[in-house]
Amino acid sequence: MEDSQLICAYLDSLDGEPGFHRPLGSPDWAYLRLEFMARSMCEGIAAWGREMSGPESERSPTVVAHEVDRSRRMADVFEGYVADLLMQGAPRMAHLILAVAVEMAHKRGLGDLANGRPQLASWMRPISGLPSMQKTAPP
Repeated sequence: MEDSQLICAYLDSLDGEPGFHRPLGSPDWAYLRLEFMARSMCEGIAAWGREMSGPESERSPTVVAHEVDRSRRMADVFEGYVADLLMQGAPRMAHLILAVAVEMAHKRGLGDLANGRPQLASWMRPISGLPSMQKTAPP
């Protein structure tokens, strides 16, 4: 299995009581929208990281600027969405993906996307403190 989403779904299903993934049935379009918005944000931050890891002479200033702008726009969007009931309660994939994106941006030098976004910062605090987030944080 190559895809993180597929791996997470598989691991989540092993005990027969998935917590991050709901069983197949009627899709929850509002929730899925949040999950895929978080995934887009995370993918943009990963693209920025790949671009920044190469030699400076080979970096595309257009790609770098685009991904920085996208991460900030998405953080602004989630500033409004983290108060939504779908982003509260027990963590699901949208929570995990958003938290990883915000942490990855901060730890890898893109900046603290929760800074100046009090609702996002408040939402991130308990998630950032989870042992799983601490143990898997990049150096």
